[in-house]
Amino acid sequence: MNVGIMQPYFFPYLGYFQLMASVDTWVFFDDIQFVNKGWVNRNRILHPDPAKGWQYMTVPLAGKNRFDRITDIRMAEADWRGKIRGQLSFLRKRAPYYEQALSVFDHCTDQSEHNLARFLVESLRRLAEVLALSPTFHVQSDAHWNLGPVEHAGQWALRIAECLGARSYLNPAGGAGLFRPEEFEASGIALAFHEPVLEPYPQGQRPFVPGLSILDVLMWNGLDETRRMVQAGRHCPDGQTGANRSDMQ
Repeated sequence: MNVGIMQPYFFPYLGYFQLMASVDTWVFFDDIQFVNKGWVNRNRILHPDPAKGWQYMTVPLAGKNRFDRITDIRMAEADWRGKIRGQLSFLRKRAPYYEQALSVFDHCTDQSEHNLARFLVESLRRLAEVLALSPTFHVQSDAHWNLGPVEHAGQWALRIAECLGARSYLNPAGGAGLFRPEEFEASGIALAFHEPVLEPYPQGQRPFVPGLSILDVLMWNGLDETRRMVQAGRHCPDGQTGANRSDMQ
């Protein structure tokens, strides 16, 4: 069993799904403190003004306390879906797959759920299906694992991997400093790190802005090419990217 663990994010960037494509078991790490101005309830999309590059699209919150966990937070009663569609509308005649991407947005956000964590988990499950990804999903807050003592941030993933009986754990490379490899080795779990493959793609007559929401990737590339880009960044045990493996089409 190869495990990946991430917080549920709102329409995250391509690398999130490349990591998901690299494992067979995915854990939504939702029973943890909400980080204000992070990626849980917002992400980046193109700005109409090329000089400004990008803007945020945001799910408004009904209010939160300083130490609230993601699972505690409710979404505000507001037409944020309509606002985001308005923010994207300047791309209607520019992005070739605009309508296809908006259909995916509608499919993933057409929910009556107002708990932020549950809403995000469901939207990401739907996105994974759209992108032809099918890991086994677990939600931390529903699992009721007995994780035992956790002495530092890097041990959360270790304890969850141990509960699942994982043979390996894959984490984004940017978080490598959180982990103590000797702890994973002592538990018989291989620790590896994923580097995203973010290929530049045309965004109309403007400089390329990397790292935007998966919605931007879909608008400019379409579903089939986006699926290919997800697989192109798949981590392989031999260290090659999925795009370099001889068995990849």
